[in-house]
Amino acid sequence: MALSGGRDSVALLHATRAALAEAWPLARLVAMHVHHGLQAQADEWDRFCEALCGELQVPLVAERVTVATATGEGIEAAARRARYEALGRMCRAQGASLLLFAHHRDDQVETVLLRLFRGTGVAGMSGMPARRPLDAQGDVQLLRPWLDVSRAEIDEYCVQHGLRWIDDPSNADTRFARNALRAQLPILRQSFPALYENVTQAAAHFGQAAGMLDAMAAQALASLAGPGRDADTLAELDLAGLRGLTADQADAVLRLWLRDLGAQPPATARLAAMRAQLIEHVGGEPAIKHDGLILRRFRDRVLACRAVPAEAPAPFVFDWRGEPRIVVPAWRGELRFMRDDDYGVPEAVLRRPLRLTGRAGGERIVLRPGGPARALKQAYQEAAIPAWRRAYLPLLWSEDALVLAAGLGMHRRWPADDAHAPRWRVEWVARPDLHG
Repeated sequence: MALSGGRDSVALLHATRAALAEAWPLARLVAMHVHHGLQAQADEWDRFCEALCGELQVPLVAERVTVATATGEGIEAAARRARYEALGRMCRAQGASLLLFAHHRDDQVETVLLRLFRGTGVAGMSGMPARRPLDAQGDVQLLRPWLDVSRAEIDEYCVQHGLRWIDDPSNADTRFARNALRAQLPILRQSFPALYENVTQAAAHFGQAAGMLDAMAAQALASLAGPGRDADTLAELDLAGLRGLTADQADAVLRLWLRDLGAQPPATARLAAMRAQLIEHVGGEPAIKHDGLILRRFRDRVLACRAVPAEAPAPFVFDWRGEPRIVVPAWRGELRFMRDDDYGVPEAVLRRPLRLTGRAGGERIVLRPGGPARALKQAYQEAAIPAWRRAYLPLLWSEDALVLAAGLGMHRRWPADDAHAPRWRVEWVARPDLHG
C-alpha cells in the first residue's frame, strides 16, 4: 500500500495489517513510500516511515523521484505523475497486483467540488473510483477502501490506537486549490449541514449516469478497439469507425478507451482537441501526450503508444563471444543469436567489433537471399513502420557492413567464401520493460 507517513495512510496501514492478520494471514503486505524531495522535511518523512514499518513489522520499499513539470503541467500534477510512476515500478518489483490508497470520504467531497468548479463532465463528477487500473499497463489495480469513511472516523481510530504520524506543511498552503477549498468547507457546512452527505450522494448519481454512458460507449468501443501491433503500442482504435460516430459519441469512446488504459480522464477542452487532431483532421501524424501515453494517428488507426525518449540512444559497441542473447537496456531490446548454416550471417562477420546505432540516412539492405538491395526508408514504409518508431529501431553493424535492421530483419547478401563455415541467424527482440 502507498504510505506517505500522514495520518490517513498511517491509519490505513495499521488497520490493513490487523485485518490481514485476522482474515488472510498468508497475504503479504508491503508499504511503499515515494520521496519527492519537494519539502525540506522529506528525509525526515522517509525515516519516519522506516521506523513505523519497523514497529509494525511491515516491509517497506521506497523510491526517490525527481519531479519535473512537463509543458502546461503544474507542480502538483507533475508530483502526482512521478508518484504514480514510482508506485507502479515498486508494485511490479514486489509482485504486487493491488495497491491501496487511503483516500476517504472528505477527500472525495473535495475532489467532486473541485471538479465542479473546473467544469468537469459527468464522468469526472462521479469522483474518485474505488477501484481502477493504476496505469496503462493494467496489471496493478488501485484500491481506495476508505471512500465511505470520514476524516473524523479516521481521527478516532488514530486516537484509539495511539497512532502517530507526520504533518505535511504544504497542506496548509492555500495557494493550492484543494487547500483553499478545504479552508472554506467549515463555513459552508454551517449553512449546509448535510453538505458532505449530499455531495457524496450527487457523486453517486453522476456515477450512475456515467455508467449508462459508458455502457453505450462500450458497445462502440468493442467493435473499434484492438491490441497494439508492436511493442511500443498498447492499443489502437479503428479510424474509419471513429469517423462514423458523432462528436459526442467519439468523445465518449475516447474517454472510455483512455480510462481502460489506466490514464486520467482528459478535460472537456482537451478531449475535444484530441478528437479534432486524431479523428477529424486529415494528413500529418499528430502526437498528443497524455498521462504517460502518446496518442497518435497512423494510416487507418488511432494508437495509444508508450512514451519513449525522442532521441535515439548513443551507439552501443561490443564484441560477440557466442552468447545466445545480449540485452541492451539503452535500446530497450535484446539481440538473439541462433545457428543457421543455410541462411545466417557468417560467423566471421559477427566476430568483428559490432555496434548498435541509429539510422544516419542512405542505408540499404537485402531482405531476402538473391533479392535486390533496397533503401531502408522505403523498406520501413512498406512494412508499415511509422517514422516515430524508426528512431528507436537500431541497426547492427559489423565494422562497415550492415548486419540487421530492427523491425525488418537481417541483411541477406554475404559472400560464400567457405560453404562449411558456421552461420548465425540474428534477431532483434523489443523489450518495452527495459529502461535505458
